[in-house]
Amino acid sequence: MIVGASQLGLQIHESCGHAIELDRVLGSEAAYAGTSFLTTDKLNNFQYGSEHINITADSVRLPRALWVSHGWDDEGVPAQSTPLVQNGQFTGYLTSRGKGIRFEPDSQRLYAGSFLEPNPLIRMNNVSLEPGNWNLDDLIADTDDGILMEMNRSWSIDDRRFNFQLALRSIRDQKGNWARPFRNCTYTGITPEFWNSCDAVCNEELWTMWGIPNCGKGQPGRLATQGHGAAPARFRNIQVGVMK
Repeated sequence: MIVGASQLGLQIHESCGHAIELDRVLGSEAAYAGTSFLTTDKLNNFQYGSEHINITADSVRLPRALWVSHGWDDEGVPAQSTPLVQNGQFTGYLTSRGKGIRFEPDSQRLYAGSFLEPNPLIRMNNVSLEPGNWNLDDLIADTDDGILMEMNRSWSIDDRRFNFQLALRSIRDQKGNWARPFRNCTYTGITPEFWNSCDAVCNEELWTMWGIPNCGKGQPGRLATQGHGAAPARFRNIQVGVMK
């Protein structure tokens, strides 16, 4: 299965970005889809994805990452770039001064207020899948029988960011040639199994920064903007189906 860049942006947001927010991990924030399976014992000790998966939290990448680039966050922490997943291994959380000092001082810090709220929350910045080396045409030609998943229609994920299902429009790929399109295709999986099934990521020419302008978190709910960069990538042995 080849997943398009825009769909991967949503996949990153739901199964990585929210899962690495340390307030969710520690249970101090559980609104809007709950806590996280990435408990503290997994830091630097858990294979989140395959060797092709490198995910970075970045507040400084310009000019392409304009969604959440800044000089300082709402706690006065300077913008930085921090690896969250390196060659598949889970290496860092999104955190704040208080939680970071208590637990993981080298984690990415992004404490963000929303509409001048008195109690800011840990929020994502530009959380992105770094590009690989593949050209999309070569990746398609290298795929004997698969499906290109693009144009999201719906998504669902559990309250630990572990089990998910997404529905999309798709196109069948047979021996490097496009066949007829499908509507309401779905793919489902378990977050670490999904990312560990990745065997190819397309190159920087196909890497795009996608924006989510209205991510909700907290009670009362607060909105924030996030960015997610990605290029198309291939995943093996994924369960696909049709939404009825």
